[in-house]
Amino acid sequence: MTRPPDASTTTGLRPAPPAGRRRVAVAGALIAAFGGFASFNLTLSALPAYAVRSGAGPAGAGALTATLMAATLVVQPVTPWLFARIGRRQSLALSGVLFGLPCPVLPAVSALPALTALAAVRGLGFGVFVVAGVTFTAELFPPGARGRAIGWYGAVVGVSGVLGAPAGIALARERAYPLVFALATATAALVVAGAFCFPRAAAPAPAPEPGHRRTLRATGRALRPMTGPLLVEAASTTAYGVVFTFLPLTASAAPGALLAAQVSTVLSRLGAGWLIDRYGARRVLPPAVLLTALGTAAGAAPHEPVLLLAGTALFGASFGAVQSATLVLALQAAGDHPAGLAVAGVAWNVAFDGGTGVGSLAGGPVLSHGGPAALFPAAAAVLAVFLLFDRWVTRRPDTGKCTSPPGD
Repeated sequence: MTRPPDASTTTGLRPAPPAGRRRVAVAGALIAAFGGFASFNLTLSALPAYAVRSGAGPAGAGALTATLMAATLVVQPVTPWLFARIGRRQSLALSGVLFGLPCPVLPAVSALPALTALAAVRGLGFGVFVVAGVTFTAELFPPGARGRAIGWYGAVVGVSGVLGAPAGIALARERAYPLVFALATATAALVVAGAFCFPRAAAPAPAPEPGHRRTLRATGRALRPMTGPLLVEAASTTAYGVVFTFLPLTASAAPGALLAAQVSTVLSRLGAGWLIDRYGARRVLPPAVLLTALGTAAGAAPHEPVLLLAGTALFGASFGAVQSATLVLALQAAGDHPAGLAVAGVAWNVAFDGGTGVGSLAGGPVLSHGGPAALFPAAAAVLAVFLLFDRWVTRRPDTGKCTSPPGD
């Protein structure tokens, strides 16, 4: 009897793991997601405060965060090559080691160059981690179930922020920096533990060098059909950067308003995942973007606490839906090949980080010249414009699904 050829060898697609193994892998992905983002949020405010206490000053504190995010962005484009070279489990475990290993050293270091070097190492680990999380989680599910899978992943990420960020700030105010860094080490170790819940893969195939011209051309072809969703994602995180950076500077009710935004984001990721799987990400995205823009514009009324609270809750709920919808659309455009999914994961994370940075940097001059009445509506308008662009790109005949993975 002749056996039919294995689809994974003829198409390059990664076969779905059995149901039992998939449940274990999903649990590992969620454990890793919570641990990695909890470690990130614990140190996001505490490490700059530690640098200031050590004599670095505000500029030095800002340099630490900038270095971490720069290293994150630098390493993300080479993560598909890393995944193909050493495999999923090893890549995710390596990210946890790089992210967590510098933390026990931090209490013994006070010089800014040393702190900056440790932040760079953590940034390399974080860059691999954020791409691996969304990519590997998506690989575990068929396209019709990815909305809920990404929703659960996003909800866990949100919970880690709701718990980790306030804890880091509170401990930093008490100058309990050794405890902060110990907790950051322990939570980063969860990334390593979660990595070994993934099934052991066969020996990875040789991967092309990251700078190879053929790979660059193939990557460009893979990114083209994702352009609209990625630009909407960047615009939404620009609004996110504006809201979370400048609302505390303009509104006395900002702490409660931002907490409402974080909690509603967690809840919406679950509901949005169900809606995406039932109705499709393309139908969910436009109303989610418009509601995000409306919630952003509420920041123009900093002295109206009820309106501000309602607006930020609306912002958080709709922003969570935008995150899930844009990621699912990018994954759909990439196809089901692991290399294509990795490119989608990289591009989406770069859009998220880049948009957040643009909002934080560009919002300052706008706030200085026009105040909150100009800043928050401007961010909302940018989001609406990019939604229109996405709708225009979607109707073009040459923006179909990518069928050729990078390197083919």
